Amino acid sequence: MNAPQGKAGSILVVDDDATFRGVLARSLTSRGYDVSIAANYLEAVGLCVAQPPEFAIVDLKMPGRSGLDLVEQIKRVNPATTVLVLTADRSPESKAEALRLGACAYVTKPTDADEVIAALISGRNRDTQ
Repeated sequence: MNAPQGKAGSILVVDDDATFRGVLARSLTSRGYDVSIAANYLEAVGLCVAQPPEFAIVDLKMPGRSGLDLVEQIKRVNPATTVLVLTADRSPESKAEALRLGACAYVTKPTDADEVIAALISGRNRDTQ
């Protein structure tokens, strides 16, 4: 899944776990993505308004407003952003709601950067067909 530097696109990673967020951001950067990070809903919305990313990776469980609220808001700000939910929450209800709100995929932790990228690209391809 490696992409040439500068050719892969922009990704916003939103997760309240600083260690996980950092590891994922470094993995995506090493694969050629321009990565922004946020720890919560408010930070993420600010970044999306300032410069909408091509992709967003959103955790569900965060302090304050939930990842489901964020999925909905990201799609409101820029419907073209491909949003993936990456969470430890395995509930079918959460998955159904995330997809209903506009997420392209629902991936459960643990996972790796290649699986995340594959889900994002697959979701973007579905969105543009």
